[in-house]
Amino acid sequence: MVWDASGREASHHAARYPHHRASADQAAAMAMNSSFGRAYQRLWAANALSAVGTGMTTAALPLLASIKPPSELLLGTIAAAGLLPGVLLAVPAGLVADRYDRGRVLVVADLGRAVVVAAAAIALLLGSLPGFVLAAITFLIGAGETVFITASQSAIPSFVAADQLDDANGRLQAADDVGREFVGPPLGSLIFRLATWIPFVADAVSYLVSAVLLLRLPRTPPAPVTELHQRPTMAPAWAYFRSSRTLVVLGGAMFTLSLCGSAVLAMLVLLVRNQFSLDVGWFGPALTVIACGATLAGLLAGRLRARIPARWAISGAVAVNGLSYVALGTTMMWPIAAVALFAWGFAVTLGNITSVGIRQRVIPGDLIGRVMGIFRAALGAGGVIGALGSGVLADATSVSTVATVAGLLQLPVVAALAFGLPPGTGDVQQARRDDTPAPTT
Repeated sequence: MVWDASGREASHHAARYPHHRASADQAAAMAMNSSFGRAYQRLWAANALSAVGTGMTTAALPLLASIKPPSELLLGTIAAAGLLPGVLLAVPAGLVADRYDRGRVLVVADLGRAVVVAAAAIALLLGSLPGFVLAAITFLIGAGETVFITASQSAIPSFVAADQLDDANGRLQAADDVGREFVGPPLGSLIFRLATWIPFVADAVSYLVSAVLLLRLPRTPPAPVTELHQRPTMAPAWAYFRSSRTLVVLGGAMFTLSLCGSAVLAMLVLLVRNQFSLDVGWFGPALTVIACGATLAGLLAGRLRARIPARWAISGAVAVNGLSYVALGTTMMWPIAAVALFAWGFAVTLGNITSVGIRQRVIPGDLIGRVMGIFRAALGAGGVIGALGSGVLADATSVSTVATVAGLLQLPVVAALAFGLPPGTGDVQQARRDDTPAPTT
């Protein structure tokens, strides 16, 4: 996904948002090179490494829960606990990302998660963990991830040129998917059988090494202030969000998609066991199949976006994603399920990359952390509702019903994105045609 930012667009952007000038000059210099700068490469390497550890924990937590008497409500609660920080902490995380150096924020988020998973490993080494503790661990890991993702997405526009954003986001997403779902889960499932605490130790080490890599990121200046001692607030970010048709439509769509996706993901381990009559050990490989599709989408995102307008790319991705959920809920044949899982990963990743690229182009640099926080809050709220609702719905009906309903709910989202997003959305030249000037602090 590559857009050509003309010189007129770049100068227009710098004139309207002078606080972007240093970042724009840095990005222009990077654009002269065939590869991304060292800052982005460090962020990519740190993200790829920690993603492997996170993938191990992602597989280990539901496996720990499944050791106890199987409970759809417990699985739904654990899934919701991981998403709840997106509701409670996304806005504060956005404020932090705009107020402090984003590289240091990333380091603190990694160190915090390392402490949590290390403590979990010690507890498992000494005994076992009850369900409410598993939910608490999931919540704390999700809190660190909320801060990390917000700061990371806010920092990327400072490291790469505007016309490289989609490619940069795609590579970062591909590395994250490979580690979090392709390498981490099957490895986590394997070493979980050796000892339940080993995946958590490995995860802690990955976070520590990631933090070391991120320590050498260039410092990013905080958002400018208009008065002495004044700190960034959410008021201008919220005003900008509401004034932008692009962001309002995209925010509503992402809330619904998060609701549907978390509902299906929360029940996936039971779909594997009950719907497809497989051992729970296949839960890790199921995540790996999703990651295969996600990785391919990450690698191809730049090329696809160069040929497909953003609103058609994201609406098409949502349509494919909805069909994959319906297939998972209606088939009992594992080959069809495997195709649906692959399509799920491909569609969600392409849609996410397109969505993030649109936001990074539309949102001014001094507001990006806070507006991204609003999106993270919407995603978290949808995720919590979906995860908790999936447990209730599955308990009343079946896990297959959860997947089918989630797929059908995405049909109106397809229409909203296809006809609600302004023409040219996602193109560098059209980035702010439908938006009003940004209020700043």
